[in-house]
Amino acid sequence: MNQLCILHIKNMVCPRCIDLIRKELDNFGIAVKDVRLGEVTLFTPLLDVEINQIKVRFLELGFELLDDASGIMVEQIKRKIIEYVEAKDAQAMNLSDYVSSATTLGYARMARLFTKHTQLTIEKYYILYRIEKVKELISYGELSLEQIAQQLHYKEVSHMSKQFKKIVGLSPSVYRKNQRFERKYIDHIIT
Repeated sequence: MNQLCILHIKNMVCPRCIDLIRKELDNFGIAVKDVRLGEVTLFTPLLDVEINQIKVRFLELGFELLDDASGIMVEQIKRKIIEYVEAKDAQAMNLSDYVSSATTLGYARMARLFTKHTQLTIEKYYILYRIEKVKELISYGELSLEQIAQQLHYKEVSHMSKQFKKIVGLSPSVYRKNQRFERKYIDHIIT
């Protein structure tokens, strides 16, 4: 009987990442059962030489194979935060409950682990990610600030603007007028 193998991958954040990982594993001739954000299920375990080849290739592409439990947990928390920001209905639940659904750990323990690995609280990471989404939506030039605030579940545009200015150093309006849209990669949010 074949045993499934699960790989945990850091920095997978979008559907293009899923496609790229699937393609790369296919190039290695590895039979893939499923690819989701941060996780790949293979039909068979890998040999050490295959794991090392994949690690090298994934690093070249900006991904990283995770093999320690705490690193895997931190990536799961990040994915839940991203889902929370992106989901249309997630805001019905508070952030701590939503993120807690990713794990069997209690929220306090999970938050300590996250802070230990990232030097940020879960709430601070959430705010930083959300501001990066504001910057992204501003750069597209398709939505008003009111629409951006609504899409990202801010109760008031003024709240979004205050957070934005505190983090970016400019108001969203000035940022839009400057048209120098300096954004961070998701894996660089903590820096």
